[in-house]
Amino acid sequence: MSKVVQLKVDQYRLVVAMRYLNASEAIFKGLQRQRGVNDFHFLVTLRSFIEYTRRGIWFLAWASEKRLRKAEDLTFREAGSPDLKTMDAMINEALGAGKVSHLMDKLPGINEPFLHCLHALTHGNPISVRMTTFGLDKIFNTGQLLARAELDLDIFRVVLYRRVLGDHTNAIWQVLTPIHNRPADVRANVLAAAQLLQQSGIPSSLGVQLP
Repeated sequence: MSKVVQLKVDQYRLVVAMRYLNASEAIFKGLQRQRGVNDFHFLVTLRSFIEYTRRGIWFLAWASEKRLRKAEDLTFREAGSPDLKTMDAMINEALGAGKVSHLMDKLPGINEPFLHCLHALTHGNPISVRMTTFGLDKIFNTGQLLARAELDLDIFRVVLYRRVLGDHTNAIWQVLTPIHNRPADVRANVLAAAQLLQQSGIPSSLGVQLP
């Protein structure tokens, strides 16, 4: 068994979440580069970004010890977490926005859920070819999607940074609930938590990459 899983459960939870945050940040940099240059690539990458951010927060906030330890297994057969719309709805509920996933909102003109459209583009379903012919820029507002992705990433950062600092998850949700749709306020919380982490000396031991 890996030495990593010999950590206490709360410590290992932070390690798993940090892996997901680091991956999410790398994917987001790709989104920034591709937006307006190759929107097809942007949208395919966005599907992965959504997976990593939601799964990372789920492992941090809700995963049982059994699920956490499964995260150390090297397997392609299962993700170890609920389906994406379920995790997204859990996060929205924690933020006070209701237990609903807007990933399932239907795209105007396509009449299919947003998430399903991204999935089709990723896997080459017939509808994806029709969407590219019609024009992805006519279906997806990539500017708004990039802004939303940045907000999602900052929410992930706040939750993880504050957990590393020792804050209880419920207290973190309470801070985020009134501001979760206010990017500037969420970003201010990211920077405040990052400063506290920098002063604590914890980042180097956990592999935290501060913004």
